[in-house]
Parts: sequence; C-alpha cells; structure tokens
Amino acid sequence: MLPNFPKPLPEDDKPVNRTVNVDDRLYQYLVDVSVREDDLLRALRRETAQYHMARMQLSPEVGQLLALLVKLQAPKKLLEIGVFTGYSTLSMAMAMPKESRLIAIEKKQMWLDIATRYLDQAGVMDRVTTFCDKALSVMEALSQTERETFDFIFIDADKQNLLAYYQLAKKLLRPGGCLLIDNTLWWGNVADQAFTDKDTRIVRELNKTIHEDTEVELSLIPIGDGLTLVRKSI
Repeated sequence: MLPNFPKPLPEDDKPVNRTVNVDDRLYQYLVDVSVREDDLLRALRRETAQYHMARMQLSPEVGQLLALLVKLQAPKKLLEIGVFTGYSTLSMAMAMPKESRLIAIEKKQMWLDIATRYLDQAGVMDRVTTFCDKALSVMEALSQTERETFDFIFIDADKQNLLAYYQLAKKLLRPGGCLLIDNTLWWGNVADQAFTDKDTRIVRELNKTIHEDTEVELSLIPIGDGLTLVRKSI
C-alpha cells in the first residue's frame, strides 16, 4: 500500500521563490565560497572515504552548519546519537564553549575508536563522554535522571528507531533547546511514491510527526541529505 501524500498546492498557492535546484556545478560553487573546513576535519573525511560506508559521513557544509549553530546557541550540555567516525562530533566539540560537555553514543567500537583519535588530536577529549552502546538504552537511562537538561541534541543514527529517538530527545531537551535530525530527505526517496521500503516509510512518518507536533517549531533544510531543525517550545 502506497503512503498518503499531501495533495499538490493549487497553482495560486505555490511559492514563487522556491528553493533553488542544486546541480553539481552549483554545489561546487557553494562549497568553494562558503565552506572553511578545518585541516583535522578534512583529514578525518579523507580517512573515512576509504571505508565502504563513507556515504554515512556528514558532508562538510552540514558539519559547518552544525558547528555554527553550536556557536550561536552556546549550549552547555549536548547529546549526539550516532557518531560514525566522528565528523559531526568533532565539528560540535571544536565549536562548543570550553565549559560545555558533549555525550556521544555510537554502537560500533571501530567507528568510535576513529572518532576518539581525532577528538584527542583536537584537544577536546576531556569535554566529550562517549558510550559504545545502543542509543535507546543510554537515552532511556538519561531520561530517568537528566530530563529536560540538554541544550542541544543531534540525531544521525539508524532509521529503525528514529521515532523513538525523537520522543526521547524531546524528553531530554529543555524548553528552548535545539534538536537537529539528519537524513530527513533520505536521498529524495521520501517524495517518491515508488519507494516503500521500511527506512523510507519511517523517515516519512518522522517528518509527518514533527510537522504535526504543536510542542515544537521546525524547519527542514534541504542541505546535505536533509537536515531538520527543531526548537522545543514547551
């Protein structure tokens, strides 16, 4: 059974100034004039490129946006769900204030080992606590003792538990806190009715859930693979 998609907007209700289509030429221009990638981040990106799962890594422009948001909000307590080799972790850790603390959860030790090595080289390991564990277990434990104490949460993990991650993140996030979720355009598959696989359906359900959630404000940004910004208002 195909998902129920919203009806197209009437012609007189469609935005005139829509988001520009980014082809390869425009993307390269965007990178050339806006991305200032730290040498350590570049080295991490190049090392990760040798692995067959390299496409899971955050793109430089998304990492830079993540770091900028951290600098703008200056969060004291951060949580990351899904580290992979640590590009996002390193981006946030190097951008956050010295008194801030980041908890990062990754289920595979080999990825966490790479991330830890780069965090150590950056001199920020003393401000980052890592867990090699299933994210749901750690988040559920945190929700018992640290509810509404996190200022900033970033989710870039498996899609199977995405809806549970969102609900737990809301419990952990303080009112006014910021939640970011990566891959919310899911390679564009969310808008294509031909894709009915489980992961695509879960991402669609998450997007619908957030859009209908009156306790948050949101913006889905078409950068990278889609990045949703959420502000908890209640």
